[in-house]
Amino acid sequence: MKVLVLAGGDSGERDVSMNTGRAVVRSLQRLGHEVLAIDPSSGRSLLDSKGQFLVAAGNKSTQESFPVDASPRALANSLAAADYNDVEVVFIALHGGAGENGTIQNLLQLAGKKYTGSGMAASAVAMDKAISKRLMTSVGVPTPKWKLVIITGDQDAARVSSEIAADFDLPVIVKPNDAGSTIGLTKVTTPEGLASALKKAAVYGRKVLVEDYIAGREVTAAVFDGQSYPLVEIKPVSGLYDYEAKYTRGKSEYIAPAEVDEKIAGEVRAAAVKVFNVIGASGLARIDFILAPSGKFHCLELNSLPGMTDLSLAPMALKCEGIDFDQLVTLIIESALKRDD
Repeated sequence: MKVLVLAGGDSGERDVSMNTGRAVVRSLQRLGHEVLAIDPSSGRSLLDSKGQFLVAAGNKSTQESFPVDASPRALANSLAAADYNDVEVVFIALHGGAGENGTIQNLLQLAGKKYTGSGMAASAVAMDKAISKRLMTSVGVPTPKWKLVIITGDQDAARVSSEIAADFDLPVIVKPNDAGSTIGLTKVTTPEGLASALKKAAVYGRKVLVEDYIAGREVTAAVFDGQSYPLVEIKPVSGLYDYEAKYTRGKSEYIAPAEVDEKIAGEVRAAAVKVFNVIGASGLARIDFILAPSGKFHCLELNSLPGMTDLSLAPMALKCEGIDFDQLVTLIIESALKRDD
């Protein structure tokens, strides 16, 4: 089968996407597929003349040599080129930005290409944390108390800081409303730290989400086409699962399957499927939760394009049931080919 992998892009998660893209390309090649790979921000191939991924693990200098100014026309032009006319499925290995918010999904749909992951509408909803939280609540899945704020400058940050201090008990989590990989996230423990946290998150978009910080165990549930898999627990060394803890080897411990009471684990997995369905997701998704010592859980968000690397949680969850990485890649492609949207 001829498969086109999209990796890179122009979001703050570009480096993560490159790692996912490299792992997916290697898997597809092991499986015997004819593989192409391009960076949609430039339309340039990510494979050398021997079919090897051009970006080596951790080689940021190589990554930075590629343009990162997004141009939808670059991807559209690539898809129209002769080499890509007969691509049977597009494997989206992008994270954040246009790759995850429905923009590229819409382009591929208009181009008549089958693609992996959720469709345009579900991708857009999942990327918007505030909308996702409203949908969680609508199906009875608890989520931490939250507030969406708009930050356009220092004056907004100062004004909103006062509002948050009045509405919330600290600590709180401040993060961009439509970014992933914990980019721009801050745990705020003092009123003095609110303004800087808001401005940090606003770098990635003027919509910023503030939510209660809930002390507890971080667990995640992988759902594939409506079926949940064993929970994975994350134990960050620092106590906060931020960008460094997520992507630096040794900064977090992962327990798969999570050592959670069977009844509670079942409830979390059922809640994950509810969130998956109400958002309208398809293919592989990861739903993140906080599990309080009392056993009560809160859903944080759904990731419609979870990472696919050796540190990624969704592949770790499916491996608990004997599904290895290459098998998972095959299942994802099969799901894309069957979906009619």
